[in-house]
Amino acid sequence: MPASSSTLSLEDLMRLMDEVPVMLACFDAATHRCLYANVHYARLGGLAPEQAVGRTAEEIIGQEATERIRPAVERVLAERTTVTYSRSIDTDGQRRWIEVSLVPWGAPQPERLFVMITDITKHRAAELASKQSSDRLAKFMAASVEGIAFHVGGVITDVNPPLLRLLGYDNDQMTGRRTIDFVPPSEHARVRQVMSSGAELSYESLALHRDGHAIPVEYIVRDMDWAGQRQRMIVVRDLTESRAAQDRIRFLAVHDALTGLPNRVHLDEHLCEMIDMSGPERTPFAVLFLDLDQLKRVNDSLGHASGDEVLIAVAEKLSAFCAARSPLDREAWLARHGGDEFVMTYRAADHAQLVDFVDSVRRVFETPTQVGTRSFRVTASIGVAIYPEDGETPSQLLKNADAAMYLAKTAGRDAARYFDRAIARAADHALMIEEALGPAIEKGEFELYFQPELSADGKRLVCVEALLRWNRGDLGVLTPDEFIPVAESLHQIVPLGQWVLDSAMTQLARWRANGWHDARVAVNLSSNQFRSPDFVDSVLAALQRHGLTGASLELELTERMLMGNDPAMQLALTRLRDAGITLAIDDFGTGFSSLSRLRTLPVETLKIDQSFVRELPASASSVAIVNTIIELAHGLAMTAVAEGVETTEQRQCLESLGCRVMQGFLFARPMPAAEFDRWLQTLLGR
Repeated sequence: MPASSSTLSLEDLMRLMDEVPVMLACFDAATHRCLYANVHYARLGGLAPEQAVGRTAEEIIGQEATERIRPAVERVLAERTTVTYSRSIDTDGQRRWIEVSLVPWGAPQPERLFVMITDITKHRAAELASKQSSDRLAKFMAASVEGIAFHVGGVITDVNPPLLRLLGYDNDQMTGRRTIDFVPPSEHARVRQVMSSGAELSYESLALHRDGHAIPVEYIVRDMDWAGQRQRMIVVRDLTESRAAQDRIRFLAVHDALTGLPNRVHLDEHLCEMIDMSGPERTPFAVLFLDLDQLKRVNDSLGHASGDEVLIAVAEKLSAFCAARSPLDREAWLARHGGDEFVMTYRAADHAQLVDFVDSVRRVFETPTQVGTRSFRVTASIGVAIYPEDGETPSQLLKNADAAMYLAKTAGRDAARYFDRAIARAADHALMIEEALGPAIEKGEFELYFQPELSADGKRLVCVEALLRWNRGDLGVLTPDEFIPVAESLHQIVPLGQWVLDSAMTQLARWRANGWHDARVAVNLSSNQFRSPDFVDSVLAALQRHGLTGASLELELTERMLMGNDPAMQLALTRLRDAGITLAIDDFGTGFSSLSRLRTLPVETLKIDQSFVRELPASASSVAIVNTIIELAHGLAMTAVAEGVETTEQRQCLESLGCRVMQGFLFARPMPAAEFDRWLQTLLGR
């Protein structure tokens, strides 16, 4: 009769034990021979289950393995208790791990010994991997320069040494506490929000040191599964040094490296803030532009290192002054504009208060500036512009205060000047000239006017002076006084001077062709043009290019250009004179010519300045000066030419003093080339 479906037969049970992934066996406790072995156990000895029955453990698993398990077997039998242990075995050339359980059966003495062996290779590998991972994490946490903490639900489970050092705690003092305990109260709400969101993110915040001070940090929050549990890892990066470096960079970006004062960038921001603070009422404030007067002398004599020390000392004096005045005046603010220039801003209640403040600034410089063991007298030229009447933007205010400062410079330095519209118009005019001067020659905007030098009776033409004019449509016709200084500052005077020479010599050829056979033209020279290294060569080349001799050319220099005893200048004058060129001193009497120096110069003509001629014959002193110049010229075998003769009385007085050559409106005004040609034809009777 078949077995009931609700019970298992012995055969079913034995088949089931062959199916389970466990090695099972039963041994006789007295004889140690196998009574039962499932298929998995029998395979340990390379046997079938029925072959294993009746054999000893040594015959099944070998002597070495038997000796290894003998102590466990003896313990089971002696103590009548289950013993479990694990060990490794080698099968099929691979190392495997097994867990062995020895179970005694029978009482009072065990009659049988059940053996159950489980393959735990996968579990052991997982444990090993977990241990290795734990070891790696422990090494990483110990070696990391950044703080690391793990927490579960806000309770710290582990921290690394760098975090302990950063916050000033030991491991026991942090583990088990809430993470929020180590954050300043001001950051609690933010930290709780991050924790509740569960987001993985990075953000900057603060950490709380054990002594109570807050440390700027960056928190990098990540989720981790560890030991079967989800944990939050927090990397804590100390930002103290990087914040200090950033603060330093920000400081240097808006402060002067030498003096530590706010720089031009900061100054511009400050002026914008002051304009905003002035509000709809446009409350006035002053901008003071200070330029040190003696710093170049210090740099030239003692070197730039000493000059820097002077700048630092002046900056300290002005800073102390502003700090002392600010409680009284609310705002006395200082910046270094660059070089030897400083800028102050000041809110004054009225003009009288501003004047008092500016005078106080000037008095700061009355005290000598001490640098090391040396004492320097350093003064400043100060220009003042007032918002909003002198400018509504930072650039306008600085530009106009700078223009007023230059006015203080020209007034003799160590002075203060206030901006006015005349300064602005002059500065704008100069800028327009500077912008237009470069392309003016190429555009043909320059023109020569000609004014004759005649005998006293006006009948004989001695020479004609070439006078440069600039026909600038939007600016009108400009005289050299308006643009020659700009040309010199832009280093354009040499090409401009060459153009004048060539244009004048071109006219000479025409005049000679029209009947003025001994035609001679006088050309004015600028200082930079005359001192150009190749000036003499350029003049001689121009004469040759136009087929002229030196006798047809007169060059007019000023007394200031001839001061000093420069061998190069003396050589240039000699070469020009040897070429037959006439040399004249223009505006004579207004400079400081040395008579002994004049005696050695190869000069042939002295042109009496019109400021003396203008007062003839009414001014006895002018009569005496003109008479002295004429006698000096005659005594040195030179020709005296009177400039600016406008009246018959002036001509008669000059003639009575012995002057034979004159120039001025009485005879002819400066004329363009075509008009002069007609005038010349009339003079020549054609």
